[in-house]
Amino acid sequence: MQKLKGMSREWEAECLWGYYGWQCENVRHLRLGFYQGDIFTKEPTMDEDVPPIVAELQRIDPHVITVAFDPEASGPDTHYKVMQAMAEAIRIHLENHDRTDLKIWGYRNVWFRFDPSEANVFVPVTLGMFSIMHDAFMNSFITQKDASFPSYEHDGPFSELAQRIQVEQYRKIKTCLGREWFHNHSSALIRATRGLVFLQEMSPDEFFASCRALRQSVEAR
Repeated sequence: MQKLKGMSREWEAECLWGYYGWQCENVRHLRLGFYQGDIFTKEPTMDEDVPPIVAELQRIDPHVITVAFDPEASGPDTHYKVMQAMAEAIRIHLENHDRTDLKIWGYRNVWFRFDPSEANVFVPVTLGMFSIMHDAFMNSFITQKDASFPSYEHDGPFSELAQRIQVEQYRKIKTCLGREWFHNHSSALIRATRGLVFLQEMSPDEFFASCRALRQSVEAR
């Protein structure tokens, strides 16, 4: 049953990428060993979980890597564990690839958020983008329309909560820059902005340092 559930989630992710023209062969599901049906999943291992990620990094040799940048116990525990496995895989990958321009984009969603002072990339979101995001979620993630563990902040689809968070983040920056900066901007995209996605762009060394600090804070408990 757990495998069937995982396959359903894989298909839903492929449906979402289909909105942007990606084909199934462009989406690879690694099925790492620490993904289990248990409430408390096991820790990722160097022998089982890191090598598949390293193989994908070597195959693609990316310029940008995105990863959920959530501390442990801030939401699904797998987010934190994937981040630690990614850090080890990137470290190994860079030993064989001299890519000085690699950037890691850390993102957060409904479970944990960046303070504006932590983010250094701010992605504008318009009303049209909100509509597409909600439509894509409702039509792709059929098994998650009614989440088993909904957020305490919102009793409804996660796409609605994500929209609310992005609006709140926009209002914070709007308070700092002023209404006129957005509404009188030379860019139509900025004038149409009603939400913001916060990202933290890091170099590999900055990413490693952040992962190390998070791991040490957990071990010190």
